[in-house]
Amino acid sequence: MSKPVLHPTLGRVAALVVSLWLGVFLVIPVLTMVGGFVQPSDFSRVLARSSTWRLVWFSLWQSALSVAVTLVVAAPVTWLIGLHRFRGRRLLRAVSTVGFLLPSVVVATAFLAVLPRSLHYTMFAVVIAHVYFNVAVVVRVVGARLELLDVQLMNAARILGASPTVVWRTIVWPLIRGATAAAAAVIFLYCFSSFAVIRVLGGPRRSTLESDIALRAFGIGDIPAATVLALVQLVIVVGVIGVVCRLSGREHGLSRLATLPLTTVMHRQRFFAIGVAGATATFVLLPIAALLWRSVQVGDASSLAAWRTIFDTSLTASIRASARTALLAGVLGVALAVLTTLAVVRLGTIGRLIDMLSIVVLAVSPVTLGLGLVLTFDVGWFDWRARWWFVAVAHTLVAFPLAVRVLVPAWRTTPIGLHQAAAVLGAGELRRLVDIDLRRMRPAIVASLGLIVAVSLGEFGAASLMSRADGETMPIVIARLLSRTGDLVRAQAFVLASLLAVVCIAALVLVEFALGKSDHVARR
Repeated sequence: MSKPVLHPTLGRVAALVVSLWLGVFLVIPVLTMVGGFVQPSDFSRVLARSSTWRLVWFSLWQSALSVAVTLVVAAPVTWLIGLHRFRGRRLLRAVSTVGFLLPSVVVATAFLAVLPRSLHYTMFAVVIAHVYFNVAVVVRVVGARLELLDVQLMNAARILGASPTVVWRTIVWPLIRGATAAAAAVIFLYCFSSFAVIRVLGGPRRSTLESDIALRAFGIGDIPAATVLALVQLVIVVGVIGVVCRLSGREHGLSRLATLPLTTVMHRQRFFAIGVAGATATFVLLPIAALLWRSVQVGDASSLAAWRTIFDTSLTASIRASARTALLAGVLGVALAVLTTLAVVRLGTIGRLIDMLSIVVLAVSPVTLGLGLVLTFDVGWFDWRARWWFVAVAHTLVAFPLAVRVLVPAWRTTPIGLHQAAAVLGAGELRRLVDIDLRRMRPAIVASLGLIVAVSLGEFGAASLMSRADGETMPIVIARLLSRTGDLVRAQAFVLASLLAVVCIAALVLVEFALGKSDHVARR
């Protein structure tokens, strides 16, 4: 039976809306930065400096080191979750994801709380914070691919005398090579464009391209130099991701799911698995516990004084600003993600182009995006720099590609027979979209909303350039408080970071619950 073709009208409308949105708030700002503020002499001026290449070198090697350490640290828990079924597996996967959904400034603040003072503002602090933030990427990407591995192949190879090294090289690695490369590319992207972690934990002697862009744009006022550095960063990110994806090659097509229950593995492996689960939970939860502890420490005494100051005008204003910005970004981001997904699943070549464009958005760093928006929308009737909702627009661009990655697989699980039956009964395309697709997609949409809200609450790069004094979000206030002296002031920073951590963990619980419900709907 030939596969029926869905009417693409709504898909075309969705593609047009998404293209206009990205054209106005992404393409035009980038072109404005390049065409309106940069002269050929600026390229030679910036690229001829040895300091520029020192920035590039530091950004590259700290990112590469962070990627390598993250893959090593995440390997045991990825092996455990990807190849075994056991009680608490879903909880362990959720715990391992906590770091990724926590705001980067919260992660940096948490490691200030948990590390001894001798390790503050060191490369160890920077790398361990990057690892904490990105373990979830390996667990989610590589672990999902490991779930497709037929464990019986490994058992058969061992019975035939293959060593563990041979089993790894001939069975496991060909399956996960592409997923590992994809995870490495994503981790590299986040570490290369790291801003909050470098600013809070790196100290004054360490700067990446991302932090130097912000410094030159709004600290020194050298917009052309900041733009040139932003272009250099974009070229490097796109180039490295392209190389990594090319080196990953084609993955071997193994499609059977045959994971072993943990209770069937050998006794020694069971204790190793328990140790892995305990170590992972400790690594993830200890910084959060230290964050909460430091929020009730003022100097050498335990005190709730910092929590009582949460009702001060400045702190309350930051909470209110973060809440309204995250809610608006959630609404806009879900709408944009649904439209993008609709275009991807309903259209052929155009849908693939839209999907690629949504991925390209991730290559543009938040600081570069914020700089472009500020420089573009600053004259005439669209002088929106001082409007509180303008920050939400930037947050929408940062977060919606992640929501698209959640929605596309869920949307494609809808049986085509439902559309056929509804069409026979006279339902139009819009009616089928609402009653079939969106109804079945409700859990995935809720998960996307929680994801976007969590990302918006913790977004630091774009907000640091776009927020105004009367509308600073919580991450901006946390960074400002940490840069000041005084025990009470630093305790206030830990209080705000604790609040952000609690809200983002609640968002994670919502996402996990909704995704679980989405999987249940897909199996029906």
